[in-house]
Amino acid sequence: MPNIHSVLYPIENDLINQELLFAHIDDENKKEPEKLIEHFNRAIYSFERLSEKRGIEKVIDKIINNLLVNEEKITDMQAKFIKELFINAIYLHDIGKINPAFQYVKMRNKMVEFANTSETSDSNHSIISALIFIDIYIDKINEFSSKKEKRFLKYVMLIFAYIISRHHTYLTDFGNKDFLKDLRNLQERFRKTPSYLRYYKNCNRLLTLELDLFNNIDNDSHEQFQFYILTKLLYSSIVSCDFYATNMYDTGKNIEFRDIDDIDSIFNIYKSTGIYKGIDEYKNNKNFFEDNLINRLRSDMFIEAENNLLDNLDKCDIFYLEAPTGGGKTNTSINLALNIIKRMPTFNKITYIFPFNTLIEQTKKTFDKIFDDEMQKKFRVAVINSIVPIVTEKENNLEEDEKYDFKKDYLNRQMLQYPITLTTHVNFFNYLFGTGREINLPLVHLCNSIIIIDEVQSYRNKIWPEIIRFLNAYSKLLNIKIIIMSATLPKLDKLLPSEDVKIFDLISDKNKYYQNPLFKNRVKLNYDLLKKDSTDKEELLNKIDEVIKSRMNIRLIIEFIKKSTAREFFDILKEKYPNKKIYEITGDDSNYIRNKILNEINKKDSEDNFECKDVILVATQVIEAGVDIDMDIGFKDISLLDGEEQFLGRINRSCKKNDSEAYFYNYDKAEQIYREDFRLEIDLRNEEYQRYLLNKKFEEFYELCFKRLNDKKSQNIRGSLEDFNNCVLSLNYQEVNRWMRLIIEDNYQLYLAHKIENEEKGEIIDGKSIWKQYKDLIADTALEYSEKKIKLSILSEKMAYFTFNFKDFENKYDGRPKIFNESVGRLYYIENGEEYMTSDGKFDRKKYTDDSGGIFI
Repeated sequence: MPNIHSVLYPIENDLINQELLFAHIDDENKKEPEKLIEHFNRAIYSFERLSEKRGIEKVIDKIINNLLVNEEKITDMQAKFIKELFINAIYLHDIGKINPAFQYVKMRNKMVEFANTSETSDSNHSIISALIFIDIYIDKINEFSSKKEKRFLKYVMLIFAYIISRHHTYLTDFGNKDFLKDLRNLQERFRKTPSYLRYYKNCNRLLTLELDLFNNIDNDSHEQFQFYILTKLLYSSIVSCDFYATNMYDTGKNIEFRDIDDIDSIFNIYKSTGIYKGIDEYKNNKNFFEDNLINRLRSDMFIEAENNLLDNLDKCDIFYLEAPTGGGKTNTSINLALNIIKRMPTFNKITYIFPFNTLIEQTKKTFDKIFDDEMQKKFRVAVINSIVPIVTEKENNLEEDEKYDFKKDYLNRQMLQYPITLTTHVNFFNYLFGTGREINLPLVHLCNSIIIIDEVQSYRNKIWPEIIRFLNAYSKLLNIKIIIMSATLPKLDKLLPSEDVKIFDLISDKNKYYQNPLFKNRVKLNYDLLKKDSTDKEELLNKIDEVIKSRMNIRLIIEFIKKSTAREFFDILKEKYPNKKIYEITGDDSNYIRNKILNEINKKDSEDNFECKDVILVATQVIEAGVDIDMDIGFKDISLLDGEEQFLGRINRSCKKNDSEAYFYNYDKAEQIYREDFRLEIDLRNEEYQRYLLNKKFEEFYELCFKRLNDKKSQNIRGSLEDFNNCVLSLNYQEVNRWMRLIIEDNYQLYLAHKIENEEKGEIIDGKSIWKQYKDLIADTALEYSEKKIKLSILSEKMAYFTFNFKDFENKYDGRPKIFNESVGRLYYIENGEEYMTSDGKFDRKKYTDDSGGIFI
């Protein structure tokens, strides 16, 4: 394939008075305007740097060379031409800035010829860039001899031109064909007012360009995933290179990439940890863990996963890591990722994907134990979610008079410029399927990286087949190594038996570990309460009382599936056992409250024993989300089988006890909470399901789910795989984005203004003051964008103390709560927030709902 500079279009030959044309201005810093040609060169330089550091050019070659049309690979000549189109779409993305109105109005360029009339005042440039791009390349396509080749290449050119036209906005559904209509309207306007093209030498050619030639050019059947990903990669490349080029002009600084570029020193630090040293000793001495059998099992899994990875690294792109709760998956995954980079240095970034912020927090703590603050100045482990502030070099020490490079830190955030990133599954899916400009910036930076996906069973299972098809395509095409890990792992490739999806199991025989008594018998399962179809309140309370009285001290967890039920039993138990420590954790708790409770429950003495020996924790499913607690006894309202196993992971995590037990009961109807979930048809009242849980036979459970899911997908209705494939094939970007949404319920957020005493930091946090700061920041038009975003992210950490998700089930139409004082976007401020807080600092959802006239779930 040709190199970058050999295919750059000599656009300077097509411009009149190019030295007069600007791309950007910076009056604030009294800089010379950036010439249009300079911006083109900076954009292509940015692409070269992406190729050098992210391997983007090789990725593009790989995708283009494997494009299929009518099930046949395209020719070498077609491939070379498509690559030329791709590179020049980046290079020429702003050619429309030759528009005199843009120059005069946006650039305040008084040197250009411009007649300021209503007919000539449209200063847009992106759609003009698209039309000029087509004008440049249509004749080259017509030089191809085959009609089929011409038809396909015209389609490619049209799509690339569409991507150019959207680089300052968002992608829409290309299949609606509005783009062609927009091009024709633009051409007609130019015919009436040719002065728009006064700086383009080929003005007459463009005005006579036959756009009707593009009718019916997409009849060829091409492979939809490859082409979808190629166009998304182009969009990400254009906006990324545009951002980088603009930043170079604004700051005068070159592009920085933050990768894992010294794997040996990083690996040596990891190998110096106590856990790794113990495993290393065990490799040479199988009696090393003779007195600690659980560590022996964890080490066996660690070693087996590493060996299987290294033996199959060249053969597969996606790997499964299935290990029981407490088996050390996080530590194993860190070792696997570092081994990939050690073996294949082209991989130089690690991204962890989690469905819950609690898992992000725990994994960050694990990395912080391994790599100290000094090391993380060079080897940054960054959290990207809605709660943790944007990583800055000064780490929040922002003095008003300090000269601070906000642009640099915000650009790093936008581009995922961290060696290791911990983020949410929603963010990750936005990178893959999002339509917005800024959310597409990270996609190019996922090339040649390692992605570790945790708890994939938490993803909306209605789209499991679509998820695995896209993960397979992205991993192959963008050269990504993916590790999917969980204690309850659905083997998603089985949903697509006819597809070319090859995923390798890093644990060859999971039963070796799951059936080991240390894991299998860690918690005894009690189904007595399920002998009747449902469990009533008195029956459940009596059983809880019986268990409490049978023990001197007890660390007891009780899980419900409804918040209202959890609150009801919490109040009952507080009154019934006034001498016990009783806590409640639900989705209505702020991070501060939840962490405060967990810290109290988990606190240990100098001999590593829990100080809180007699405690009851009432909770909802939120504690299944990897919450790090170790209880003795559990009660759980039945729901999903994998949820039952996740719950068991909160009991006897240390494997030090031999009398831990879990009691299952049926109180609330799970289908009210888990809507459209294919795991729900059968539950633990079924004896076969009881055996699945006892023997950890999750693959048999998932096979039943897969059958129901495939049966539904095969029906000829909206939502079938055929319908989905058509959306991808037609490049309906917004529809694909909607289809792949992980969370479909729209909540809004309540901001309850009250005061919080942060005992750990010895400060009072006033919610009203935080809200005022937030409003002032939002309204501050003098602040530069990157500075505002960073300061908002810093404030968001404290705002999270006062923010609660809420859905008004009684009012589905106006999309806002009934009680609030003011709002910013979907965030609704309540001045007297203390009225809706309990005495222990929790959101009193029932009182708020009652005052709103609604129902409480």
